[in-house]
Amino acid sequence: MALTSEEEAKVKAIIAAFDGAQQVADLPAADTSSTDKQIEVYDRKTGTAQQMSLKDAVDMGQNLWCGRVWNLDNATPQAATYVGSLELLRELPIQLGLGCYLVKNDHSRRKLDSKDHHKYATGEAAKLDGSEGHYQWGWNRKFYLVFKTVGRLFYMKVGLTPIKGEYNYTIPIGSRSASGHATLERSTGRLVSFLNTDADYRGGNNDATLDNTNRSFLGKPACNQNTEYWRAAARKNGTGWLCSSMRHFAVTAALFGVIFGTHYAQAAVNTERDANGLYQGGLGPGVAQKDWSAWNSYNGCRPLVPMDAGLDLGDSCGETTVNILNDDGSTWYAAKVNSFFGLKNSYGHLWYHMDDEFVRVNEDTTVTHLVAPSIYGSWTVGNATGMIAYSTSIKKGEGWATMLSMDNLENFPTAVGGSQTTYWCAYYWNTSGATSGFRLCLRGGSVSDGGHCGLSALSDYGDVSLACVNCGAALCEAVEEWPVEPVYVAA
Repeated sequence: MALTSEEEAKVKAIIAAFDGAQQVADLPAADTSSTDKQIEVYDRKTGTAQQMSLKDAVDMGQNLWCGRVWNLDNATPQAATYVGSLELLRELPIQLGLGCYLVKNDHSRRKLDSKDHHKYATGEAAKLDGSEGHYQWGWNRKFYLVFKTVGRLFYMKVGLTPIKGEYNYTIPIGSRSASGHATLERSTGRLVSFLNTDADYRGGNNDATLDNTNRSFLGKPACNQNTEYWRAAARKNGTGWLCSSMRHFAVTAALFGVIFGTHYAQAAVNTERDANGLYQGGLGPGVAQKDWSAWNSYNGCRPLVPMDAGLDLGDSCGETTVNILNDDGSTWYAAKVNSFFGLKNSYGHLWYHMDDEFVRVNEDTTVTHLVAPSIYGSWTVGNATGMIAYSTSIKKGEGWATMLSMDNLENFPTAVGGSQTTYWCAYYWNTSGATSGFRLCLRGGSVSDGGHCGLSALSDYGDVSLACVNCGAALCEAVEEWPVEPVYVAA
């Protein structure tokens, strides 16, 4: 078929453009008299070529960040899309150094091998019994978090450097108990993350009568102390040590949301990456699959799984089965212990007594969230002195959070009406009915709380003096001050 005159003209133009094309090496050298250079870039997300100033391109390459976006008009816990660097999002766990460490009281730390925690990343044998430090999970670089809402879109961003044009939360190097909960050194009253079956580290409520049974508390986390006891026990390790910290728990929830692209931690484990090479699925239900009556009959609702449970998972994400035995050797419960890059039992074994947060009860039965502004400050649970008031809850009631504040690292529900698999997938109990005084913050849920357990599950039912057998504490630390007020970084 013959070409029309118009088509011939187009073909000639194409040939002329091809003949006049230049390789990069053919172009004249750029001078430095002007900084207003433009370059062509390719956006993998949209599949389009775009222009960008050289200055912006260099700045972007040196200040990487990534994140996820949720559409608040949708009930799904799944993020609508990612933002920032896809490459960084794929590699974020590695870039942050997420995994398990042995951390000494002076906050020095050594990374454990990602597959075998009985040795260091350098290959030398590692002792988890306490002689070489606390068995902790965390990150080995400072990073930055941004939470913001634009219209009906909610953003969570993570930056390796401060994210320009945003209010940034600075996250110092830190860690929390890799087993989930910690135990007590009974001779000193110190809170420790040691995998040690010696009687001095007996967990539970220190019941020695069960030592020679399959219900022994040797090697298990401790329970049945009040929050002030846990706080004092943590500080026996030195400055910068706390029991379960709101800051650490908020970071854990945020990192899970950004890396997995969902708020639903109990979603089934999926070891395959998605089409973009990103993590998907969840961590599974964990240990939280036994009703209260059965648990109470077995060991009085005290700790079930030992602190070395899940050690075989290394720094991976997934779950493993730990058989809880009757005294006759038969299996009473095939418990699922889950792992988030090495952090075990982040929800669903024992409730966590929180250190740097509690609530003030208001006359209308709402509660106001009180937060310690400094990890080095002095405060007492049940006394508002030295605390800062942030979000206010629903009136007396309970339910699945539809709104949750991550501002000031609160991780605090402010509205309910969802379900286990919608919105934040976080159950909230404000059920005391009190009209004055103070209440504890307990997080995570326990064995008998089932689907209510999660990274943002919160109860403020308990009185400040509460000590329960189904409640324990994590050991947390940070190498430097950890403010909860964000700082704006100019673009």
